[in-house]
Amino acid sequence: MKNCALTINGFELPVFLGWPDAERQQPQTVRIDLIVQFATTPEACTTDQLQDTFCYDKLLARLREKITDKEYRLIEHLASDIHTLLKSLLPHDAKLKVSLLKFPAINGLTGGVTFSYGD
Repeated sequence: MKNCALTINGFELPVFLGWPDAERQQPQTVRIDLIVQFATTPEACTTDQLQDTFCYDKLLARLREKITDKEYRLIEHLASDIHTLLKSLLPHDAKLKVSLLKFPAINGLTGGVTFSYGD
C-alpha cells in the first residue's frame, strides 16, 4: 500500500462569517485547503479512469452548494461543518484535514488567520 493523498489548495468561497451580526451581512471570501488521505490506493492510480476515484469537482460543487447560504459566527464551526459534510462524501476509511484562511479586518494583520480541523 502506497501513501496516497489528494490536496486541494486555495478553493475560495464567499461565506457569511463573523461574530457580530453586522459582520455577517456581507459574505467574505475564505480560502479552503483540503487534504484527503486515502487508506487504500485509489484504483485510478493504475487504471487512469475517472470512475475509479472520486471527482473533486463534484466534491467542491457540493461544498459550495451547502455552505454559501449558511451563516457562521466562528471559523472553527465553519471548519467542523465542512469536515462533516465532506467526510460523508469520501470513502469511509479516508482521513480529511480542512484548513480555512480568512482575512478579518484587524489593523496590522496582513496574512490572515488560519484554522485547521481534521482526522
